[in-house]
Amino acid sequence: MKAEIKPSYDLNRKRLADIIPLSTPFTIFIEPTRHCNFKCFYCLHSTRGREKGEFAKTGYQIKHMDFSMYELIIGQLMSFPEHPKRIVFSGLGEPLMNPRLPEMIKRAGDSGAAQRLDILTNASLLTPELSDALIAAGVTRIQVSLQGLDARKYKEVSGVTVDFDRMYENLIYLYQHKGNCSIFIKIIDSLLEGEADRERFYNLFGDICDQIFIEHLITLQQQMGDLGGRADDSRNINNEEVFFRNVCPVIFYMLQIDVDGNVFPCPVGGLPKHFALGNIQDQSLSRIWNGRRRTNLIRAHLMLNRKKFPVCATCATCATVLDETEFLDDAAGRLLKFFNIN
Repeated sequence: MKAEIKPSYDLNRKRLADIIPLSTPFTIFIEPTRHCNFKCFYCLHSTRGREKGEFAKTGYQIKHMDFSMYELIIGQLMSFPEHPKRIVFSGLGEPLMNPRLPEMIKRAGDSGAAQRLDILTNASLLTPELSDALIAAGVTRIQVSLQGLDARKYKEVSGVTVDFDRMYENLIYLYQHKGNCSIFIKIIDSLLEGEADRERFYNLFGDICDQIFIEHLITLQQQMGDLGGRADDSRNINNEEVFFRNVCPVIFYMLQIDVDGNVFPCPVGGLPKHFALGNIQDQSLSRIWNGRRRTNLIRAHLMLNRKKFPVCATCATCATVLDETEFLDDAAGRLLKFFNIN
């Protein structure tokens, strides 16, 4: 097998407590679209179309990000003291559904807005032509989330009929023409039916990607709960034992910008609008990053009062996604002095 078996995050990282506060976010998640061609059971989109479903309750419109909005984001990113390390094109929707995605990637690359330009995708819409366009545009990493190992499983998980053989051929083409782009392919453990499926996953995809991993099913969108007992938050996404933490580290180095320009302190999907730190049409990203709302949130966490924010109080992500280099509880008192409210 050519691919390296390892989780999606960089294993060679500095201890977060030693490098914050940051003048610039490390990672910016940008939501190119809220359209999705799947209705996976673990996602808000599984309730799409239901009048009183969880997606409808969010009040979000299903649409593409307007390109003028995207241009505003790129311009504002350039005002930070340093450039972010990466932009991740991901959100509630499937990024490949936005027909201007290659153009968005090229615009970010030409501007030098970030060192890395990543896409998180279900890959079902990939074609040789789209793969060529994305590679030519300068994408640096494509992370593929599989929903099964055959068409039957895809139908069960995502509610749609997929030509699995064609998708597999398109992934082979992507790998063969990827240039300097890194390809990462993953699947959720609960979608595999025993050890035979695990071996089949590695056999099918281990030679057509650079990195491969089987992730553990956890609760990522709070509205979805534990998915009828299928999600297990006692272990993290890498299937490692979870240890409790009061301080969520993500809010110290990430921002998420949705299709409406709302800015959130973390990349969790389906966050309520009232949790936004601001909107780029009213306030610049740098002012939001250094603003009162984000500072208040950080101070509450460092004072071990995360339950002051209901969204944080019920969120399992800070324990189930992150690794030990991001543990901040033992440094909370020392770090608090860096985040004063002016």
